[in-house]
Amino acid sequence: MTTATDTTTVASTAPVLFRTDRATLAHALTTVGVGLARRPAVPMLGGVLLDGRDGDLTLTTTDLETVATVRVPDAAPIPGRVLIDYTEATKLLGALVKGWRKRDADAAPVTVRTTEDGTAVLELGGYTMPVTTYAAEDFPTLPETPPTVAEVDRERFTTDARRVLVAAGTDDTMPMFMGVQVRITPGMFTLAGTDRFRLAVATLAATTTTEERAVLFPAPVLSAALKHAAAERVRFGIGNDWAGEWLSLTCGDLTVITRPIEAQFPAYEELFPEVTVTACADRDALAHATARAAAALEAKKHATRDKHGRRTAAQVALTVDPAGTVSIAPVLGEHADAVAAPAHPAEVDGSGEPMRVLFSAPYLRDALNALDGDTVLFQLATPTRPVLLTGADGQEYRHLLMPVRPPKS
Repeated sequence: MTTATDTTTVASTAPVLFRTDRATLAHALTTVGVGLARRPAVPMLGGVLLDGRDGDLTLTTTDLETVATVRVPDAAPIPGRVLIDYTEATKLLGALVKGWRKRDADAAPVTVRTTEDGTAVLELGGYTMPVTTYAAEDFPTLPETPPTVAEVDRERFTTDARRVLVAAGTDDTMPMFMGVQVRITPGMFTLAGTDRFRLAVATLAATTTTEERAVLFPAPVLSAALKHAAAERVRFGIGNDWAGEWLSLTCGDLTVITRPIEAQFPAYEELFPEVTVTACADRDALAHATARAAAALEAKKHATRDKHGRRTAAQVALTVDPAGTVSIAPVLGEHADAVAAPAHPAEVDGSGEPMRVLFSAPYLRDALNALDGDTVLFQLATPTRPVLLTGADGQEYRHLLMPVRPPKS
C-alpha cells in the first residue's frame, strides 16, 4: 500500500456533495470503523474517505494493514471525494440531534459538502458544521479486492466464526494464536482458532474455486467484520500484488481487505485424543453447573495461583462415573474432600472407573456455550489428555479443552 496519488479520481478541491439520512451514514461510519487506525501515525489515517462515483457513495478507512469499505447506493448526486476526520464526523452525527427521538433522528436528512477552499461541512438538523478535512490525494492507494476463492452462507459463517473466535488467543507476542486459520478445500471451508489451552474447529459447506489453501486471518479484524455482515452470502478472497498477499471478506456492501498473519498455525488434527471414555449429558444443565461451581469459588474467595504465584482462573472438576452420571464441582485446595456436587444423568461408555478431569471454569463454560443442541458429548482419553466436546452437529464443530494438571501430592 502506497501514498501515491490516484490520478483517476477527482481532486480534493473539487465540489463534493453527498446526501443520505443520518441512520444510513452513522451505520456506514460504524461499519468502516473496522479498518480505522486507533493510534494513527499520521493524521490522515484517522480519516474516512468519502468517494462518490456513478451515483453511489463509498466510505473507506485504512490503518495500512486493513482496509474497510462500505457502499451507500444513490447518495452521491455528483462525483467527488473528500477525506474527513472519522471521530469528529461520528460525534457530530450524535451531537446535532441530541435530545431528538431516535426515530426522528435516524430519519433526519444529512448532507456532506465542500466549500470553495475544499473544507467539508456537515448539515444536519438545521445546523451547518465544518469537519476537519485532510488532503484526499494523500490517502493511501488501496489494494484491489482479491479474487474470490470461497463463498459461504452468511448465517452459518457468522455463527461458526463466533464459536471459533471463543478459542482464539489475545497475546500479541504470539501472533500464530492471534488469528483464525481459514482452510479451503474443494467444497469445504474450515475455521480454527486456539490460544494453546483450547482449540475450536468448525467446518461448513462452501462453493470453492481453489484446490487447497490455508491462511491465517487476524482474529480482531474477523470479529469486528462479523458485527456488520448482513447479506445472504459471504465471499472470501485471496490474492497478491507487488506488496504481498491480501485476504478479503465481502458481504453485501461491506468489503474488508487485510494482511494475513505470517506465522505457522499448529497442526491441530494430531491433538485430538484417542478416546477411551465418552459421556453424553444435558448441555444446559452442565453449563449451569459450571456457572454455579465458579460462583461458589468466588463466594469462598478461593484464589488459584500458578507456580510463579500469579492468580489463575477458578478450576472445576468434571467427574465421569461409569454408573451413568457426570458432575461438575468447584476445586478447593484445602478441604477438597468435603466438596460434593449434584450428579447429572449421562450415557457413559468405555469406563471401568470414575474419571476426574480438572478444567479452567471460564474455558469449560465457554466451550459448553459454544456448542449447539441439547446435549454435549465428552470424549476423553486420560485425566491429563485434551478432552473433545461436540454438540448436535457432531464433527462439524469440535471444541478441544486442555485439562489443568492436578497438583502433585
